[in-house]
Amino acid sequence: MVYGRFVYRFMVTRRWLIRILAGLLLVAVCVRLGLWQLDRNEHRSERNEVIHSSADAEPVPVETLSSPGAEFDADHEWRHVEVRGTYDANHEFLLRLRPLDGQRGVHVITPLVLSSGEAILVDRGFFTSNENIPEVPPPQEGDVELLARLRSTEDSREAGDPAGGLLRAVNVAEIAEVLPYPVHQAWAEAIEPVEDDLIAIPGPTADAGPHLSYAIQWFIFAVIGITGFVLLIRTEARARREPDAAGAAPEAPADPGADPSQQQTAGRTPAL
Repeated sequence: MVYGRFVYRFMVTRRWLIRILAGLLLVAVCVRLGLWQLDRNEHRSERNEVIHSSADAEPVPVETLSSPGAEFDADHEWRHVEVRGTYDANHEFLLRLRPLDGQRGVHVITPLVLSSGEAILVDRGFFTSNENIPEVPPPQEGDVELLARLRSTEDSREAGDPAGGLLRAVNVAEIAEVLPYPVHQAWAEAIEPVEDDLIAIPGPTADAGPHLSYAIQWFIFAVIGITGFVLLIRTEARARREPDAAGAAPEAPADPGADPSQQQTAGRTPAL
C-alpha cells in the first residue's frame, strides 16, 4: 500500500499539476455549459406554456391587457386581442434586418391610435424588398378593426433610429419618446386583416428545441473527460511500476571466507 502511494507521487510534479488543473477546468466548462443549456430549456418550456395558454384563450380588447402607464405582463405575450383605432401614417417605422423565411425586406410598424387617444404599435406585416429603405404601402385609412397578438417590448442596445423611422428592435420606451401620444407598453403583430402587399407575420412555434439534448451531450463530455483522465493517470502509474517489477532478482550475499575463485564459479553448471 505504501509502495502504491509512492507510485502516484508523479501527480505532484509541475507537469502533472498543470495537466490536472487543465483537466478540472475542462470538466468545469462542460458542466457549466450543460447547466446553461438546462436553464435555456427551462425558459423554453415556460415560453411554450405561455404560447399554449395564449392560443387557447379567447381574444379580448387590448385595453384589458395593456396600457401606457403599467408594465406589460409577460405572461400575456402572444395573447390574441381585438384592436380598434386609426393608423397614424405620419409616424411609421421600418424594422430592418429581420428577414422572413429567407426573404429580404422590412417589417412595417405603424402606431394605431385608439379612441382614448392612446396608441399601440402594430406590425402591419412584412414587405419584401431588396432595398435598404423601400417605399412601403400606406396603411388603411379610417377606422380599423384588427385581430392581433401581443408582444413584449424588445430590450436592445442598438434599437436603431426611431426619430429617423428606422428600427433594429421594437423598444417601446424609445419609440414612444418620438411620438405625440401615450403608447402602450406592449406592441402587436397584426393577424387579420393584412394588406395585400404585406405578408402576415407567422405565429410562434412551441417546439421543445435542442437545449435538453445539448445539455446531455455536455454532461457526457464531462464524464468522458473525467474517465479519460483517470485512465491516463493509471496508465502512467502502471508504466512507472513495471520497470521495478521487471528488474533482476537480488543476488545471494557473498561469504566473506570463501575462495574468490569459488565465488566466481558458484552457480555455474559444470559442462558434461
